[in-house]
Parts: sequence; C-alpha cells; structure tokens
Amino acid sequence: MGENTTIRWLLFFFMPALFVYGLLHVMSSKPAQAKKTKELTAQEEAGRQVYNKFCVGCHGVNGDGKSKAAEFFIVKPPNFHTAVFRWKSTPAGTLPTDEDLLHILNWGIPQTPMPSFKLMPEVQKRAVIAYIKTFSDRWEKEQPGESVYKNIKRPAYFGTPESINRGKKIYATNCTSCHGENGQGDGPLAKTLPVPPTDLTYPVRAAGPKPEDTFRVLTVGLEGSPMPSFGHLSERDRWDLVSYIAYLMNKGK
Repeated sequence: MGENTTIRWLLFFFMPALFVYGLLHVMSSKPAQAKKTKELTAQEEAGRQVYNKFCVGCHGVNGDGKSKAAEFFIVKPPNFHTAVFRWKSTPAGTLPTDEDLLHILNWGIPQTPMPSFKLMPEVQKRAVIAYIKTFSDRWEKEQPGESVYKNIKRPAYFGTPESINRGKKIYATNCTSCHGENGQGDGPLAKTLPVPPTDLTYPVRAAGPKPEDTFRVLTVGLEGSPMPSFGHLSERDRWDLVSYIAYLMNKGK
C-alpha cells in the first residue's frame, strides 16, 4: 500500500469521526433517553450511554435526527422513530438486520457526515444498536426482512471489458438522469431530488467496499431516498451495471 493510499484511508476513517465528535460536544448538552416510560435492559442502557457520547450530537436527543448539527447537513440523519434505514440489505418496507446496522457503524456512509466507528469495540456497537431500536415500536411488532446477501455471488465475468461495455449501455438508459453521464451525481434531475445522488466516481463506495455491496443497492434500492430498486433488471444486467460503476470509480487511477 503506497503512502498516498494510506493517507487517504486514514483521512476517510478518522477525520469524519473527529469532525462529528467535535460537533457533538459543541452542539449537544442534553443526554438522550428513548421512551422514558420504557425500562431499558442492561444492554440498552449501555447503548444509551454510547449514544449520548457519540451519536446524540447529530441524531438528536429524541433520535429523530433533528439536532442543531443536522441543520448544516445536506444529507440528514435518519429518524429512528420510523425505523426506515437507507443502507440495508433487506427489501423495501422491512426492517434491517443487526448486521446491516453493524455494517453502517463499521463502514460509515462516505459522502455524508456519518463516520466509521470501526475501531469501537463490537460490544458497544451492538449495545447502541439495541438502544436505537427502543425509539420505534416496529422492532417489537416486526421481524427484520431477509437479507439478499446470501444470494449474491460475484460472477466470473464481473469487470471484463464485455461486462463493462454492456453495463455502460444499461447505465445510459437507467442512471444518467440522476447520476449524470460521467457518474458524478450531476444528472439533469439531481438538483430536484431531496437526497443528492451518489458521486459514483468517488474513491470510496458509500454502500461498502465490495462489488457485492453495490449489487445489493441495485437489488433493494435505498429506502427513504429517490434511489429505487432495480430488481426488475436481470441478474446479469445488474452485475454488468456494477462492472461499469466500478469502472467509473477506478477510471484514470
């Protein structure tokens, strides 16, 4: 790994965390308490303490994402009361799995203020996940949806010139209006959308580091955003599209 690559990854993982941590202390003074009438379990109480230390500054005392810091964000924090999460592997309308939420904490959401908490002990991350669930009674009434990850298998043709060329044609038909001709999130509809389209040329993928993560987004969409599911496309078409998106990200590098 070269020096420039090392610096880039250090900036990716640590600078956003420092930024958010600073906002937390400057703009938050009240501790969070989800559902005051609810008796928290030991794990949920531990998670509440983690939430108050690392999350309340952006996600808010009430978990509704309406913090003072969030006023400055283009992409707003989710409202935990609705239990609608954009970055998950389950179908629209269903709850995410714990592994989906853990994935967000580990990876963060590049191109947004949400940093990576990869270095936080897993027991604390699972505790804050348990606490976040206390903001919505959906978790008491519903089960998480079925993750599509177990059915995703990267094909041998992924990344081949043929796959990239096929993906380019599929992209032109389905993606340019939002993501733009060159994938920079500047399509003709981009400025009209409530959530900015992802810049697909960015060196770190918001969904996750693997092509399988991009395939998952194409399969289930991003609930709560304008990004729809492209599950109507064949598996081959979706993988060809992933090939082209990977090409856009690595073009010229």
